[in-house]
Amino acid sequence: MQDVELYRQLLGIEEPWQVESVDLSVPDQKVEVSVGHAKGIRWACPECGEELAVYDHSEERAWRHLDSCQFATWLRARAPRVNCPVHGVRQVALPWAEPHSRFTTMFERLAIDVLAEADVSGACAILRISWDEAWHILDKAVARGRARKTRRLPVLMGVDEKSFKKAAKYFTLVYDIEHSTVEWIAEDRKSSSLSDYLLAHDQEELAQIRAVAMDMWEPYIAAVKNHVPDGCKHRPKTAAPLA
Repeated sequence: MQDVELYRQLLGIEEPWQVESVDLSVPDQKVEVSVGHAKGIRWACPECGEELAVYDHSEERAWRHLDSCQFATWLRARAPRVNCPVHGVRQVALPWAEPHSRFTTMFERLAIDVLAEADVSGACAILRISWDEAWHILDKAVARGRARKTRRLPVLMGVDEKSFKKAAKYFTLVYDIEHSTVEWIAEDRKSSSLSDYLLAHDQEELAQIRAVAMDMWEPYIAAVKNHVPDGCKHRPKTAAPLA
């Protein structure tokens, strides 16, 4: 009972959710916390907010949480689903994690702080996560940041590729040179990796781009030529050329 109350506090679990059991495995250096909810609860449809009875539950899932006593800690639960008359069967929002995430919100916050202070390889070693998991967390953080920002296109744009796992996998990064912010992360280093970002803006916005700084990588050059007005033609002496 003491363990259950301790982990209820550590995980921030509140009604109608409750910690049902805590399983510690010393050989595996792991703690698994099972969470459930009281019966008879009505849940809000994540689309429209209408409160409905439980339709069924999804299969049990596990979310990585902050370590406890240096043991990897996992939260396990079966998320309730509702059958909304307008939106159909939907999984309800969970207080400890965002939709489709494999980590709790608290863990993702820690991961972002660590990734901001260390390179990805070092952060992965500290957090005990994979390259793909680290970049998934970064990608979501960029998406959240973009959603909060006023829509704008960098006037001075930087485009770079990052390789991981000894060049086995690439990502494309678009950043704002003036404000030192990452604006876009896409898988691979194809022309479409950059084109998808440019196509999200209209011609008037694209015409505001004064320069694009990037490696002379042909797919990136093609994307700029195809989507940026006067791409690879305008070469002002006071700024980097468009390619």
